[in-house]
Amino acid sequence: MRFPHAMSLFRKGMVVFLGLLVLFLLWSADAFFGRSDFSGSPFLLTVSHGTPFRVVVGALARRGLISKPETVILWGDVLGIARAIREGDYEISGEDRPFRIFWNLVAGQRYYRRLTVPEGFTVAQVAARMARLGIGTMDRDLSLMSDPAFIGRLRVPSTSLEGYLFPNTYYFSRGTSPREVLTMMVSRFWHVVTPGWRDQSSQQGLSLAQAVILASIVQKEAGTARDMPIVAGVFLNRLHNRMKLQSDPTVLYVMPGHHRLSASDLRIDSPYNTYLHSGLPPTPISNPGAEALHAVLFAENVPYLYFVSAGPGTPSIFSRTLADHDRAILRIIKSKRRAAREAAIRATK
Repeated sequence: MRFPHAMSLFRKGMVVFLGLLVLFLLWSADAFFGRSDFSGSPFLLTVSHGTPFRVVVGALARRGLISKPETVILWGDVLGIARAIREGDYEISGEDRPFRIFWNLVAGQRYYRRLTVPEGFTVAQVAARMARLGIGTMDRDLSLMSDPAFIGRLRVPSTSLEGYLFPNTYYFSRGTSPREVLTMMVSRFWHVVTPGWRDQSSQQGLSLAQAVILASIVQKEAGTARDMPIVAGVFLNRLHNRMKLQSDPTVLYVMPGHHRLSASDLRIDSPYNTYLHSGLPPTPISNPGAEALHAVLFAENVPYLYFVSAGPGTPSIFSRTLADHDRAILRIIKSKRRAAREAAIRATK
């Protein structure tokens, strides 16, 4: 007759057990999916090879990202998370729940440094940005960019990588070497400049190296992207007519830190001074983007020999004769003076 009593005790025990199990699962769910107390700026968590799971959890708990570290460690062992996390740098923010953090650690979703190279950047500017990200030093990176052996391996037909570091945004993990970074940029250049594009340079009477040099000038000279094919056509006309290019950016290239030229600057004895020397400068003066490269390789057939622009973002004025060109310059000067006067009047009201 004790059997029903035993069954009653068993049921009560099961109810207690299930209740405790539910509580434990809710506790565990909160440990992995609950919001954290962390409210600081995002930070990098470095997981080195062989770092114990307990150490990783402890580091996150001290930041307030994990409220129940022992529970997380328990489930980490049971589920195999402790053995599956990967080394690397991971960006952690207060928006990340513990589950998302460990998902990233197991999947290897590492933090990547971002390097943006705008159109028209020079190798010096690229090297400076690389150095700021901890990718080598500026001097060493510049030296590598002019290393003949390295340049040869990248199939660059020049004495430096100027012109071949393709403008783009690149992502790198910590420990990526300068060689790897530069190789990726040059590889991107060769990916964009397809064999069809390379063959097109001969249609313009240029080698590919010459086309890149001209594209680097067009990148600096054109006021708008729409003007680039016309600007390229003007420069090609001047080359074919054996006229000096007379491009300000080529002179500024050998005058770091300067943004305007004086009359005396135009007499600087440099192969990059296209006011003194005919033809193209010896190397590119910047790293042109796809639009500038395309503009040179597929330049418009135009009757112009001159152009002038009021500045970046403003359309250029194209002319066939020097007299028309001088009048265009005068119009721009008058327009700027008028705008300055109007701005001064508005400022006094």
